[in-house]
Amino acid sequence: MFEHLRGKFATKLSAAFALIAVITAFLVVIASYLAWTHQFNHYVRQNLNDIASFVSTVTADAYARHNGWDFSHDDMLLHVAFDADIRILIIDNDGEIVYDDLDLRQRMREALAADEDQSAFILLDDTSASIYDLISQPMEYAQQVPVYVNDEVVGQVIVYTLNSSGLLSQRDLALRSASFWTMVGAGVAATILASFAGRIYAQLLVRPIQRIADTARTLRKGTPSARTGLSGDDEIDQLGEVFDAMADSIEADRELERRLTGDVAHELRTPLMSIQATVECIEDGIYAADYETLGIIQTEVRRLTRLTNVILELSRLETGSLPFSMERIDLATPLLSAADASSALFESLELYLQTYVRDGLYVVGDAERLQQAIGNLLGNAARYTPKGGTVTLAAYEEDSWIVVQVSDTGIGISQENLEHLFKRFWRADAARARATGGIGVGLSITKEIIDRHKGHIEIESEENKGTTFRVFLPKSP
Repeated sequence: MFEHLRGKFATKLSAAFALIAVITAFLVVIASYLAWTHQFNHYVRQNLNDIASFVSTVTADAYARHNGWDFSHDDMLLHVAFDADIRILIIDNDGEIVYDDLDLRQRMREALAADEDQSAFILLDDTSASIYDLISQPMEYAQQVPVYVNDEVVGQVIVYTLNSSGLLSQRDLALRSASFWTMVGAGVAATILASFAGRIYAQLLVRPIQRIADTARTLRKGTPSARTGLSGDDEIDQLGEVFDAMADSIEADRELERRLTGDVAHELRTPLMSIQATVECIEDGIYAADYETLGIIQTEVRRLTRLTNVILELSRLETGSLPFSMERIDLATPLLSAADASSALFESLELYLQTYVRDGLYVVGDAERLQQAIGNLLGNAARYTPKGGTVTLAAYEEDSWIVVQVSDTGIGISQENLEHLFKRFWRADAARARATGGIGVGLSITKEIIDRHKGHIEIESEENKGTTFRVFLPKSP
């Protein structure tokens, strides 16, 4: 099925290339034809101007020879008119028409009709008969040239073309026709070549897409190591790289899920086994069912309850079903409350907690949830800071944000572990976290709470030098 789709896509792409080639060729032919026509018109006008200048010279000679306007014995102008398919009109300085070859043409028609002697009209043969049909057609071009006799203007010569092609030789006409059809042929050839090249390019373009699709199908069938292997600068290669990165991320998430399953199982198994062992000892009479023995069971039950509660809370936070009581609050209140609630933990671990929080830092939020989020950051800092270390809680304004900063002098976090920090049940040092009571969801809950407040968290860390969390919350107007 995909092969059919691939062929269809390649065909569509090839058709698009062909259409672009046709449009381009059409535009090129039209532009070339218009440019050629412009030059052709200029050529015709130049020829017409040359004829008009020649007629002006002939007219001036006739005027000087006959000492006035007399063309009764001069048929040169009619020869010129017949040779070039033009009409010649001569006017004097008073605007009177002194010569119009249309009159001579009419007399020639009458002579032909009366079968008179035509020897005087040596140009009138079968080849010039078509000229008669052109007289009634509209004039296309005209040139006007003055007639000079003894450096004085005695009149004007106006020359009209009866047919623009009449000013061209057979070679000119052949060149025009050949040029046009050459441009058309070049356009057709360009279209064919572009279509062929487009088909090849379409196949090359579809090939990496097919590779990505094949990889996706392989991943779906359960082969997590499948990758496209694409790399490069163009968009499709970058798509392949992003796809591979996504596959890497999915594989990492699957590994995290496997690790999560093991961690949850461990967290659940330990208290359950403790409860089971204690109950069995009571049943066997090894332990008495007294307050001390029941206290052990109660401690493990509380541990199970806490684990299930945090998992449920995280799930409700992620789905948005956990209600928040949003109101304008002074952030100092939940921050100092979180510090007070964590003081016992810091004392037990022999750590120093410093606070730099002032009043007047207002945000819109849920005070209880913000206290929980900051408390999680303080607890995380305490678990990964060696004895005698210092954890600092500070809050300040930065542009349109209120920044809450929690920094420690602990073991730090490697750069490759930073991206996993907010994933549920992820711990850089699982053994240390379990020893201090951590179950790996505190930071996940913290991130969800801050996201619900339209804020974000930034992290800076260096191994063996400490970690700094910066929580950015929108400042209340």
